[in-house]
Amino acid sequence: MSNRQSTSIVQSLRTLVDPKTIPFLISQGVPRKLLPVGTFLLGIILAFLWAYVISPNVYTAAEPVHLGESWKREWVKQAAWQYEAASSVYSPVDNANNVTLQLGYLGNAPEIVQKEIEHLQGTAPGGPELALVQAIQPFAATNQEQLNKITPTLFNSNLTPLLCLIVPALLFGGLVIFNTIIPISVLLQRRSSAPSTVTEGVHAEQIKAREEAKKKAAEAPAAPAPAVAALGNPVGRYMSTYIMGDDMYDDSFSIETPSNEFLGETGAGISKTIGVGEPKKVTAIEVWVFDKNDIRTVTKVLMSEHAFTDEAIRAELAPKGEAVPVRAGDTVMLETQTLTVQARIIDLAYGTGALPPNSFFERLSVEISAWPKKSSDTGVTSAIPQPPAMPPAFDDTAPMK
Repeated sequence: MSNRQSTSIVQSLRTLVDPKTIPFLISQGVPRKLLPVGTFLLGIILAFLWAYVISPNVYTAAEPVHLGESWKREWVKQAAWQYEAASSVYSPVDNANNVTLQLGYLGNAPEIVQKEIEHLQGTAPGGPELALVQAIQPFAATNQEQLNKITPTLFNSNLTPLLCLIVPALLFGGLVIFNTIIPISVLLQRRSSAPSTVTEGVHAEQIKAREEAKKKAAEAPAAPAPAVAALGNPVGRYMSTYIMGDDMYDDSFSIETPSNEFLGETGAGISKTIGVGEPKKVTAIEVWVFDKNDIRTVTKVLMSEHAFTDEAIRAELAPKGEAVPVRAGDTVMLETQTLTVQARIIDLAYGTGALPPNSFFERLSVEISAWPKKSSDTGVTSAIPQPPAMPPAFDDTAPMK
């Protein structure tokens, strides 16, 4: 590693612990929501430094069974010397009982004594210690009561430090993921029994705008496009209305014959928003049709004047479908294997504010009409009866959210 790389690493570490770092990140716009995460991680690091470096655990008053193997072998040699020295003082029975008791404190005395004999045979085969240890080998017995004191469990094994990392990480990570899906603040806040005035206001405006759009459509019906002129009356005609503030706008309608045969679905929803803040500023709305006999869902994107002239927005939305500029009274055709759908712009109003002119919708009403294609045109065998002429009142409207 070069000196320049070493210097760079040292500078990075100094910057990490510099007290000015967090205020600097805040001044640069780092989300405050990241601060609890950083504090949590810093707390874990400091806890491990304290537990393993600054003030590690010091064990005292340990019993022989807790000793390491090398120290247990020293215990065996001391017991052997004591057994030899006490042979002239105590009776053979008392001396045997005493050495048995001393070896029993080890728990696994037979294993330790055998390892010490093998060690002495390799290092000092003619020394006196070998004979002494061999003399007490018959008194070595396993003491399960002592071994039970060191039996590893989940909380005193080598996995404990790892669990100290994994368990908090899983708990904290789970809370973060849960808070992302369902904000905890929303769950804890006091609920009001009354409906939201904002939501109710948007719904009320949406219903009013939809009824006005129906009246406009009835008063000035558009001539059917050539593609649908020969198809007769539509099997379904729907009114979809977007009002600024309806951030969950997503209408869908089932296309069915008078005999309730399901043909597909159609609808409209938000395709692209611009700017920041609430409510969302919708600059493009997509109209789509799903045909049960076709694997594709055909979509066309109704763009505001600003979005249609913005190459970046058009390129972003190009994978969704063909871009179409929104103009009041214009019609847009969508074709599938067995369905023809016409979307007519009934009402259009742009919002005003800091964003560019004609860049987001304040209100947009789209009349969607659907026709089944004739069997001779599609190659799909179907017997769909022509429905009677539909009255000006629509047979379906967007459901309230």
